[in-house]
Amino acid sequence: MKSAIGLSLVAGALTLSNEKTNFVAQQPLIRDACPSNAIIHNEECQPLPYDSSTTSTLAFQSNTTHILHTLDESRILASQTEDFPWTFWPECFSKKGGTEPYCVFSDQTFASGRGIFIVTTQTRAYAMLEKGAFSYPETLSRARHSSHPPFYTHDFPGKGRGLVANKTLQRGDQIFASMPILITDPELYSLATPDRLALLHRGISTLPVHTQSLFWALMGRSSTGDDPVDDRITTNNFEVRIDGAMQSALIPEIAMLNHDCRPNAAYFFDEETLTHFVHAIRPILPGEEITITYVNNELDRDTRVKRLETYWGFTCACSSCTAHPDLVRESDSRLQQIVSLQETLNDWSETSAALPAVVDLLVSLIEQERLYASLSTAYKHAAEVYSSFGMRWEAVRYARLSVELTMLDKGFADQDVNEMKMMAREPATSWSWKKRVGLKGRGCGCGKTH
Repeated sequence: MKSAIGLSLVAGALTLSNEKTNFVAQQPLIRDACPSNAIIHNEECQPLPYDSSTTSTLAFQSNTTHILHTLDESRILASQTEDFPWTFWPECFSKKGGTEPYCVFSDQTFASGRGIFIVTTQTRAYAMLEKGAFSYPETLSRARHSSHPPFYTHDFPGKGRGLVANKTLQRGDQIFASMPILITDPELYSLATPDRLALLHRGISTLPVHTQSLFWALMGRSSTGDDPVDDRITTNNFEVRIDGAMQSALIPEIAMLNHDCRPNAAYFFDEETLTHFVHAIRPILPGEEITITYVNNELDRDTRVKRLETYWGFTCACSSCTAHPDLVRESDSRLQQIVSLQETLNDWSETSAALPAVVDLLVSLIEQERLYASLSTAYKHAAEVYSSFGMRWEAVRYARLSVELTMLDKGFADQDVNEMKMMAREPATSWSWKKRVGLKGRGCGCGKTH
């Protein structure tokens, strides 16, 4: 699905990027003649647009019609501002009637020189600086790439480039962990298209050269007409949550993984380190393609196919989607029953029918559907059901299973992980303990006989 592009196309795209943002080359002698309290703009020395003595967070003004400064000018502006956290002075545009403008904030030192740019409001960008990824760079040490990764790239006929395991991977083995090279605010689309594209092109040009190469090697969906930067970003973005707001992050390494509705790997985004982790969720043999799911794979077959065609521009050819129609109908029936069972297990009223047999069926159906990441939630249901009937060791068993898979699917610090760890230590301290058992153990308090 993904493929590299030629060097000639890279060069052409980079040229287009510079043209779209109206960068103006400056004469070195003019730059040298400009005093330290001024900046060159349109080949003239002009006063700095800020008080260089201030150490407080600066207010970035919206541009009017185009990018105001060249890269060199922006770098000088940033370097002349005391304790300025960005490599380049931000360029900004506002939407009509908007208040806080959207700006491009760039840091070439991020992740040991990998670099990153963020297109969002000043408030959100400076909030991200409080994350461990920026304030404690050592937190990124877990995400450094191995010199001997457990995979190699391979071109698949009809699919494009993908990753193939070069050794046996067990459940829980880390495949890789990577940081975004760009983060964009979905509300950026409220800007006029030329303004939005100008910010994106400026952002790409602020990345280190080797990181720009990673970006241009990504594949877009359109071969003609669409903006080459915008096309690659919209095709390869992942939605992530940062400080309670949805953002779009682009991680080139993740984009090399192809889709399968029944994948062998799971991923999550760690907000504190701004790191995207990918782990095996079942054994993967050497020579086997490593896959993730691009959509909610608990949906029926037709819905999955339509969403993949709409948002990613390809027709799913995984074994689950291309099975015999009779097998597809059976699969859809199981998926529908999974939804129904989950609704039953979420019912904690006195008339609840959430017996242990119900959760056992749920686990069985999810295993049958090969929805291995979804087992994390099924195991949590199981732990809570057995706890609700006072069945200590069964609750501990499923809590342990849930902790492992939830960490792989939702993250190491997810709330469900902490809750299941407590359950595994002592089920009797859980809110669900004997919730469905009558007084003194005389029957079930959920309105059912068992």
